[in-house]
Amino acid sequence: MRSSTNLLISALLGSSAVMGQKPARIGTDGKPLLNRPDVEACKKRKTHMKVGNHNYFLSWREPWHKFEDWDWFNGRNFCRDQCMDLVSFDTPGEFKMFEEIMDRDNVTSIYTSGRKCNFQNKGCDGAHLQPINVNGWFWAGANNGRILSTDVAHNESFWSHTGEEGSPQPDNYEGISEGPIEADNNIGITIEGLQEFHDEACLAVMNNKYGDGIKWHDVACHYRSVIVCEDSDQLINLIAAQEGIDVRDEADIGTNAIDIDSLPQLPELVAPTAPVAPVRQQQQQQQQQSFRNQAQTFQQPPPQFAPQAQFQQAGQFEPQQVPQQFGPRPQSRPPPRIRPPPPPRTGGFLGNLFNGLRLPFLS
Repeated sequence: MRSSTNLLISALLGSSAVMGQKPARIGTDGKPLLNRPDVEACKKRKTHMKVGNHNYFLSWREPWHKFEDWDWFNGRNFCRDQCMDLVSFDTPGEFKMFEEIMDRDNVTSIYTSGRKCNFQNKGCDGAHLQPINVNGWFWAGANNGRILSTDVAHNESFWSHTGEEGSPQPDNYEGISEGPIEADNNIGITIEGLQEFHDEACLAVMNNKYGDGIKWHDVACHYRSVIVCEDSDQLINLIAAQEGIDVRDEADIGTNAIDIDSLPQLPELVAPTAPVAPVRQQQQQQQQQSFRNQAQTFQQPPPQFAPQAQFQQAGQFEPQQVPQQFGPRPQSRPPPRIRPPPPPRTGGFLGNLFNGLRLPFLS
């Protein structure tokens, strides 16, 4: 079991090197950790749309990443490098907006930050979380905010009514099918005694895979998918605290940006915005026009691009106490300083994710 774990870690690190990705940091237990944000990458992060205070990156719309896919862990790391995280549908109307985008762009699936609390010795066995497939889901990219129970219909939950065996989601089909394994320790074993690698503990959105429309599905975290990254207030504040740099309004317009005025479903505003000064209003209008102009011409990706290698081992991140350097984000502020897109380039897992971390909702 230990040798298998070491082999998977080596494969992860080797694949990262081949792809030119940032090498994974290793924790004291020998497992890879989630990446810390990179200041320069945060300042130059791509944005295909901005709604409210958050920028969003849609990997399939950027030519360099159009044919690339990720497992859940490496998808998070890609986003975190840029002060973003996998998208969390914790805002009313947010999922409906991306439902429209997935339909328009004919996207097969996207990863979200949704995660099931199946970890050993992290409080996931708490009575209030049982059964974990019903009460143990949370948004890892939104301060571990809880996802509503999965056995009751909710206005802001969009689990599918069907799956591989026609059962309502989440059903942990692969985890149950593969069953438990005999081991001398609990490495790679969930609190239910199942194999962590096969446990369907990650939340993906599927586009009509089972004739069910665009719905939420639980998948094993090694499943490959394109991704949506969303600005992470936690990581942006971390950069502010550690580096003294505010990157909230730093972003580059991505290729094939979306004109949000064309979307019929937008997240509800929690409060009216403050009046905008005439000069700022004109600047915002110019920014929106720039997005529209970018969206008019769809640029093709580089002719050759090697797909990312399969990763089968993930890790955990060290808890961070992030001070609120900037405080609450105002509803109205100067528009982002947007740089024009650079010229096209010509070339072309799951261990214990939360080691040492007790999730806030477990108390």
